[in-house]
Amino acid sequence: MTDLELAKQTLATDSLAFAITKHGVVLRAGTREGIGELLDAVDALGNVAHDAALADKIVGKAVAMVARRAHIRAVYSPLMSQAACDALARDHIAVEYDRLVPLILNKRNDGPCPMERLTLPLDDPREAVVALRDFVRARA
Repeated sequence: MTDLELAKQTLATDSLAFAITKHGVVLRAGTREGIGELLDAVDALGNVAHDAALADKIVGKAVAMVARRAHIRAVYSPLMSQAACDALARDHIAVEYDRLVPLILNKRNDGPCPMERLTLPLDDPREAVVALRDFVRARA
């Protein structure tokens, strides 16, 4: 089983928000909605996340930028935005998804998710992660 297959299986079996796997081991898994727990997991893993696989319930450009910054090598999501797919392609990160949508929408479905809106104009993963951390801190 590949790391991405393990991440996908873990995400589905345990009803998680995300799972990060490497060398056949689940390194981190999250249960909370939003990007804060993923940011914390990637920070805690540091270089260990390099070449890992990520399965996330919803992958918009924000999650894609975190994956790029962490040097993840493969990403799966049941729901992925085109912006995320394009961002991941920039670093040749393998992508799998069940459904591709133009944008990840907010909870009211009347506009982009706030994190998608925040990261859409950004191309630098470092800059995006700083902006996301600031966003999460401001809402805490």
